[in-house]
Amino acid sequence: MLAAARILRALDARDRLSRVAALFTFVSQLAAGEREAAELRDGVDVLVRVAGPEVAPALLLAALLKAAGERASLDYARDLVFVKVEVDARDAARLPPHAALIVSRRRARLYLPLWMPHARSPLGFLPLGTREGLAKRRFIA
Repeated sequence: MLAAARILRALDARDRLSRVAALFTFVSQLAAGEREAAELRDGVDVLVRVAGPEVAPALLLAALLKAAGERASLDYARDLVFVKVEVDARDAARLPPHAALIVSRRRARLYLPLWMPHARSPLGFLPLGTREGLAKRRFIA
């Protein structure tokens, strides 16, 4: 948690998308590096053992985003777990074209999905099969 706070300060991540992108990149790199490392550090090893290697990065990212003041939660679709973080319309306009927003029908809120299959995962990308599955139960923009 302290390393993430230092990263946000070092990168001068003041707005929502820069905070989200900085933490997403931090956890993506940490998760990719730790899978290859013989010994994990800073309690991440315990989290990986308890939650599993697929869930642990998403769980860590959601916790860091919440600690940074964002509205984030875990979501599951088609055998993968990802984090969804609430964004507003101004943030949505700044997202890359491949970002597939999730629109809550009941609350009229926008969520950016964050999935980290590897260290260079693009922000807001979900596989096509997952997007199709989510579209059946929610609206995907």
